[in-house]
Amino acid sequence: MAASLAALTSASASAASLPNDKVAEPAIMGGPNDAEYLRKLHAHVHKRWADNFLALIQQNLALGNPLNDPARAAEADVIISAQGKLIMATIAKGSGFAGFDDAVTEVLKDASPFPVPPVASRSDDDNLHLRWTFARDERRCSGVAVVHVDDPLAIAIPKLMKAGRRDEIVSRIAAARSSGIPAEPSMTSLANEWLRGAGKQQWATVKIAGTLAAKGDADGLAFLKAAVTQPADARAAGALLSANKIAVCPLVKAALESGAPADQLAAAQALATSGETACVGGLVKMLQNGKLKAEARAAAATALGPVDDVIGQAALASAAKDEPNLTVKAAALLAQIRPNAGRAKMFAMVHLLKEPSIEMRSAGSAGLVRAGGDSDLDDLYMLFRDTDPRPAEATLRELDHVKGQKATDMIAKLMKRPLVPVQRAAAELLMKRRAKTIFPAFAGFADSPDAQLKAMSLVAADDARLASAGADPKLGIWVYRARLARGERDRAADWLLAALPTLPPGQQADAMVEWLSTSDATTVASKTRR
Repeated sequence: MAASLAALTSASASAASLPNDKVAEPAIMGGPNDAEYLRKLHAHVHKRWADNFLALIQQNLALGNPLNDPARAAEADVIISAQGKLIMATIAKGSGFAGFDDAVTEVLKDASPFPVPPVASRSDDDNLHLRWTFARDERRCSGVAVVHVDDPLAIAIPKLMKAGRRDEIVSRIAAARSSGIPAEPSMTSLANEWLRGAGKQQWATVKIAGTLAAKGDADGLAFLKAAVTQPADARAAGALLSANKIAVCPLVKAALESGAPADQLAAAQALATSGETACVGGLVKMLQNGKLKAEARAAAATALGPVDDVIGQAALASAAKDEPNLTVKAAALLAQIRPNAGRAKMFAMVHLLKEPSIEMRSAGSAGLVRAGGDSDLDDLYMLFRDTDPRPAEATLRELDHVKGQKATDMIAKLMKRPLVPVQRAAAELLMKRRAKTIFPAFAGFADSPDAQLKAMSLVAADDARLASAGADPKLGIWVYRARLARGERDRAADWLLAALPTLPPGQQADAMVEWLSTSDATTVASKTRR
């Protein structure tokens, strides 16, 4: 550039102005994310191109000089780094005169570094790409536009999420959906990337951590290991760790043997499905300690159930036979029933269905399902006469582990019971199973005084009602869940993509977990028995 300017200042020629030299330069245009930066970028280059180069050729060169041809214009492809440094400036469309084109690239090189480009204007390689027209007429250097060079979504999603450009990738997926491209696999990739690092956030939950842990995420596992000591989360966290083959006993053994009732209860709940022998001694002591509350002793009995240990099983047998506290006795009876134990164990449970004790009736109905699956659900007719919800709730917890249409039909029958806790639990299982043929029955909850049942009725709603409910902050997430349960994943994705900016971080993560947990779009039964 310095050499070119020296040549111009030493040139001997009669100078004259072109008419367009006195015409104002056009305004800088650009999208909402780009315009402000482009104005700043233009001002940075304008003084070098218009105020220096063009001014010099106007002053020192004759109108007939090739540089002063008013039709002269060159288009340059320009790449600027995230730090504002010039990476590349090449002529994409020449002016027809090499000297003019060379001046364009020299001005751009001389102008580096540039103002740092905003994230929203950068392309997927994190650089700013421009197509820039430099002209001898009144346009001068105003013709600058951002060119977005996008990777395919499969490549762009992890890259942009890592760079913290969530809003951009959400907009890109939404744009793809508006053009008719299916939500998958982009939404699943987005959900996986969205949850990365969520285990360290203050809004993380056991549900979120469980999804992460299943993928081997260290933060998710660490969250669950801490949660097993918290009374509200111990049972769920322990079950998830056990499902991931992580030993729970070493994490809770000190609490189990501490003598602090609250800590012991949480420890026993965390061990409910572990089947680990290392904590049998502590659990047996809890079960046999008559001074502890029945809830804690029952939790110990439940935790001893899946353990293959002679001492533990003997303690259960004793409690099931001689324990005077019916809560503890019922827990011990149920704990002795292993999944798919067969008809002998089923018969041992049937006689409990008519017991006056609600605890015994609950254990009997749950044990019948645990031992026999869906082979003899007709024996549960007493559930439809019981005015207490607990036997039906215990049965539903076991039916959750039984796949097949018979189990689904029984859940649907229980949903008709006029007991809100039972209706809620049954409806949740049917949505989880995506039992589409039964969803019309949910319409009956549309006028329910219970807010959750009313929200779940959306699974039976038509598009007009879903559209109306989607605008309600309290019901919107249920529109999403209803769409997922019905297998309408594209429609669910559309709602989520539009709602994400307004959802709190914890709800965003929960929605991503729900997307991943329903990734099989076909109607399926619940997971196989544990």
